[in-house]
Amino acid sequence: MRINARLDDNAADKLDYLQRTTGLSLSDVVRESIEHYYAEVRDRTERDAAALDVLVGAFEGSDDSPTDLSADYKRYLWADDAAPDTGDDERAGRTGG
Repeated sequence: MRINARLDDNAADKLDYLQRTTGLSLSDVVRESIEHYYAEVRDRTERDAAALDVLVGAFEGSDDSPTDLSADYKRYLWADDAAPDTGDDERAGRTGG
């Protein structure tokens, strides 16, 4: 595949620098740059997907999952010790203090 690209002066200077420093041809610099960027994006995408899988997995039903989680999620998010002071002490069965 042939590529025709317009580069601003800053990008052209960087490309020149890469060629001079590595001794690679323009085509080789472009190929290696694509490989490097591809690997970076692929790794980031895989990390994001793995993080999403963990999050989704946290909500998969299991025998010990509460059946009222969608209605009472705040109660499960904020256990008594970690509950923020929302002023809902009476509703949550806590006394003010």
